[in-house]
Amino acid sequence: MEIEVQTLAENPAAWNKFVARSSSASFYHDFAWKGVIERTFGHKCHYLMAFERGDVVRGILPLVEMKSLAFGHFLVSLPFLNYGGVLAETGAVANALCRAAADLARRKGGRHIELRQAGPVEIPWACRQHKVALVVGVPANPDHYWAGLSSRLRGKIRKAQRAGAKLSVAGPEGLSQFYSVFARNMRDLGTPVYPRRFFDDVLRSFPDSSRLFLVKLDGQSVAGALAVNKGRELELPWICSNYDHSRNYVNELLYWSVLEWASAQGFKTVDLGRSTIGKGPYKFKKQWNPGERPLHWYYWTAGGAGIPELSPENPKYALAIRCWQKLPLSIANSLGPWIVRNIP
Repeated sequence: MEIEVQTLAENPAAWNKFVARSSSASFYHDFAWKGVIERTFGHKCHYLMAFERGDVVRGILPLVEMKSLAFGHFLVSLPFLNYGGVLAETGAVANALCRAAADLARRKGGRHIELRQAGPVEIPWACRQHKVALVVGVPANPDHYWAGLSSRLRGKIRKAQRAGAKLSVAGPEGLSQFYSVFARNMRDLGTPVYPRRFFDDVLRSFPDSSRLFLVKLDGQSVAGALAVNKGRELELPWICSNYDHSRNYVNELLYWSVLEWASAQGFKTVDLGRSTIGKGPYKFKKQWNPGERPLHWYYWTAGGAGIPELSPENPKYALAIRCWQKLPLSIANSLGPWIVRNIP
């Protein structure tokens, strides 16, 4: 089989047709994400397609080129998102796409490529398995799931309910409430916040497969999640809560209410998002009795350099994180979007 790899100009129909027939495709392989990333962050996207006999699509690889003085020059599939990477019918096609990606990185002067794969692929690149997706199988009867939770967790949820906290579901009209909680939560974690227009673009680009969940207490939004779905799989890539209301366990109520809602809507799984094994978010999510889905992140590096570490777990960012946590919220919200656009 002779494979030709081309850098895609504009062929969303052929791209999405291949994605639709691939059982391994993630929600983020949809061609529309190219526009979301370009409009919000201004990055150059290189979408590669592998063809057989000139017109039969056998594989795809979405890449985003990122360049800054602070973090360097590299390509990611896909930044800001949980999944991405190469999607190919065979190992030979995957390797052809990855060779083309490495050639592209060399021409552009990129120092590394990162592929965020949901599972293993047959490519000769270094692989890290430091993160997992925590996925809950949603039962048709939520009472059975409730009974399997710890008595301590059930008590926290009941306390939130007694305090009057309730879940609501919204679209773009709820973004202001969600973003006010999200921006504060990111500052408190020491992480630059995404611009509001990113979430607005996601909600408007995917109106049938994205929604906001908001937990309200005394009329105020105190926790929230922006959820996306692919078929009967619901995912929670962005979750936040106001720490001032931790005593009312609004975050616990958010998770439980979303799982209960997902059951009523007929979803089969709820992906609680990726977590670094052993860290705080991982431990919090484990109490919901999820299964673990190991993630495979693959790396190509120029000249055989070591695998880069551009994450908050890197000790060299510890001081910056502590300083960021002390910033006034208005300053963090103004500076955050300019900084985070270069952090994959």
